Amino acid sequence: MLFSKLFKSEDKEPERRRRRPQAPQRDRTQRTRKHHEKIDVKDLRVGMFVVELDKPWEESSFMFQGLEIKSPADVLAVQKECSTVWVDYDEFSLQKSPPANGLPTKGAGSMLDKGVMVEDEIDAATEVHNLASQTISTLFEEIRLGAEIDGGKIKQAVNGCVDSILRNPDASVWLTRIQAKHEATAQHSLNVAALSIVMAKSMGMTNREMEDIGVCGMLHDVGKTSISTEVLEKPGPLDDVEMAEMQKHTRYGRDILLSTKSVMSGAADVAHSHHERPDGLGYPRKLTDDGIPLYAKIVAIAEAYDTMTINQPYRAACSPSDALQELYAQRGKQFDEDLVIRFIDSVGIFPPGSIVEMLNGEVGIVLSNTSDKLRPRVIMILDAIGEPTAQRIVDLSQMDTDNEGNIYQIKTTHSDGAYGIDVGDFQRAGLRMG
Repeated sequence: MLFSKLFKSEDKEPERRRRRPQAPQRDRTQRTRKHHEKIDVKDLRVGMFVVELDKPWEESSFMFQGLEIKSPADVLAVQKECSTVWVDYDEFSLQKSPPANGLPTKGAGSMLDKGVMVEDEIDAATEVHNLASQTISTLFEEIRLGAEIDGGKIKQAVNGCVDSILRNPDASVWLTRIQAKHEATAQHSLNVAALSIVMAKSMGMTNREMEDIGVCGMLHDVGKTSISTEVLEKPGPLDDVEMAEMQKHTRYGRDILLSTKSVMSGAADVAHSHHERPDGLGYPRKLTDDGIPLYAKIVAIAEAYDTMTINQPYRAACSPSDALQELYAQRGKQFDEDLVIRFIDSVGIFPPGSIVEMLNGEVGIVLSNTSDKLRPRVIMILDAIGEPTAQRIVDLSQMDTDNEGNIYQIKTTHSDGAYGIDVGDFQRAGLRMG
């Protein structure tokens, strides 16, 4: 089942108990409903109206009886609580209605926000990514040797990332899946910067604000240059003494950035606060929600997502979907609730670069999102028996079918390395994207 690890519940017929208040009529989409059927939550789509759950409404977290699915976040919320639901919908609403945020339906995700196709942006994004990676690696090494931060170089690298993300954010999200063999801290910082910019773009921030959040993301862990290599690269969990030392990187980062006139002052606040939590259980100051800067909240989510999806010395990476599950579970506690939903909306339920397995057993890598984020575009790599196949792009939003005439659907996701697939190796080997 789709997201079997993400959203578990027993499949049972609903009990008829007391009913919750009906949602106000103004909250319902005015449309002619032509279909009423029971579906698996993996088939739930934006545009449907949930009229019944597989459990009583009063046992759910939903305020009203009846729920219109307006966004991928609504889909996630239902999948978290149910296995099957009863829905009303009509084909016109699902296929013709303008998607959220005015995004185009046909070909969406490959060319979101009237930008360029991800296939056309990937080479430029790779060049920007490589240059930025080299810049941040050199910067961190220079800081370790006592040099000052060159703010101009950082801004130049970030500006290139912003320009690429404005053209097509999926290309940059794809590149964050490529794990560095060396300089892990620098690569992580670049990934956090890119993910933070993608999120800022989805929030409607200006170019200047996107550049600022990118700088904050790129420098959020600069304090780790003052942490010993033994602690940073320990092949196992840190003990209490080592953890206390590691946590000092937030204070070290603040001090480094406050002494740097060529970098915006807000970067020091983010370096100091990106491990604070809305519930007050973070560090170093145990700030609560209102006391945490917005940029720090954004960077915290991007940082946690990237950390979970890359291999660590003491544990293997988890799949992007598992990482999104953890973010969703920690919303309102470790992370800002609204911003977690925004992050999921911005990278997609199946982020570009994710390894996905279809119901028919075929395996591919997600290329880009579409307006229906449960149905991305996927590059097929392995056939149903696990053998390499001619690479081709399947657009799930267009209900593409396999050789048996069955509509492609995603069954589950896997972490990088599953089936011997290394996203970075495929990219470097010339993965066909068009």
